Amino acid sequence: MGKKGGLAPHTFAALGGSGRKVTRGRLLAFLLVGFGIGLALGFIFMGTMHAFIEIGTKTHHGQQPIVAKDAASAAAQQQQQQQQQQQQQQQQSAEKEVEPQKAAAGWPTKGDTVHIAYTSNGSPYTNFQNLIMHGTYQLAKKQPGGDKMVAFTRILHRTTDDALSSKLDTFRANPLHPECDGWCDYPVADRPNAVRQFLQAAKADPSLIKAPWLYMIETDFVFVKPIQAPLAESSAKSVAFPYGYIQPTYPTIEGVMRKLYPAERGPLSDIPNTGCSPTLMRIDEWQLVTPVWESVTAKIERDEEIKKALEWVREMYAFSVACALEKVPLEMREPPESITMIQPPADHRLGKAHLMHYTWGSIFNAPNGTKVWEFDKRFYTEPKHEKTLPKLSLPPPFEEGWKLQDGVAITKDLYDTLVLMISTMNAGIDLMKAQGLVEEP
Repeated sequence: MGKKGGLAPHTFAALGGSGRKVTRGRLLAFLLVGFGIGLALGFIFMGTMHAFIEIGTKTHHGQQPIVAKDAASAAAQQQQQQQQQQQQQQQQSAEKEVEPQKAAAGWPTKGDTVHIAYTSNGSPYTNFQNLIMHGTYQLAKKQPGGDKMVAFTRILHRTTDDALSSKLDTFRANPLHPECDGWCDYPVADRPNAVRQFLQAAKADPSLIKAPWLYMIETDFVFVKPIQAPLAESSAKSVAFPYGYIQPTYPTIEGVMRKLYPAERGPLSDIPNTGCSPTLMRIDEWQLVTPVWESVTAKIERDEEIKKALEWVREMYAFSVACALEKVPLEMREPPESITMIQPPADHRLGKAHLMHYTWGSIFNAPNGTKVWEFDKRFYTEPKHEKTLPKLSLPPPFEEGWKLQDGVAITKDLYDTLVLMISTMNAGIDLMKAQGLVEEP
């Protein structure tokens, strides 16, 4: 070892070269240069690490770190990357099955109260129906048991608010097909995505859901009396409506149905012949079914063969397939035993139902072929109809021998049912006008 405060001889040799004498001046100069180089490298290292840490806190799992020469280009790259990720997330949610969402804590999970919801693209056609339905809902709430219907949410899939957004409780979802703000051939393709957005929002804000049961309906429904739900904590099945034109086992569509429900999942008879409306399910069941419903709908919309085979009810088939895939049991009864709805003029008596669905028009013809009376929702499609909400004409007093447009005899039961429906709709119109929700013609 050297003197106190000096260096060992082998160290000097390492610094100055083999056998070369090193003066104190040369040593001091070497140390100063080394210190400067080390300091510069340290700053570079710390700056690089700081950049990596900052980038890491601003990116999501799976994103590549942003590398840029300056802050402006880094910000631009980061914004582009975030936009790409958002687009990927939207595409994934619409095009592939996702893990079932679990119900968030915060909304009611027990009891027999019902939260009613429905979707709309905000067209004058649906808004005309929407206002009438809302009026009949308010009338039903005043009846015994009506207090169990505790909330009413309109899910609007549209890029902007519409004429009813400020008048009715509306949740606006971003549409997958913005062109449907004006006109498109199949606006209900956006329905499952819109419902998922509503349920997703409720996970962040549970106050959006007011009851353990969510009852999905449509704008062209008429409330004649309140819905009665069982206790959500009971073993009672959820309730749906059986549609005669939804036939998953029909031979001519077996091929396309197998694209949606593979043979290894079970027989096609597993698929209920229903649609999303009117359907009464617990919130956790909606959370389970909706992402799959959205995924199957997206799959159908990508496949021209399936679209052609299932036509205008393809989104209904998507919901039915989703219920089968997720093994959600549904109780379905035909009218007049159905507790949900009837569809006049196909159904002649209300029975146990509380809703009427006027999807088909009705024409009363006299025995000589003269048209006696007619009603069809397709008469009311213009902006003036949603603004003024015109009253509907009632049929004249009943006479034997009248027939429908398809030749079916009009019974007194059917006549009374249609009179009840139109009268209830007119009462709903009067209520909407009394509340100032529409203009006077």
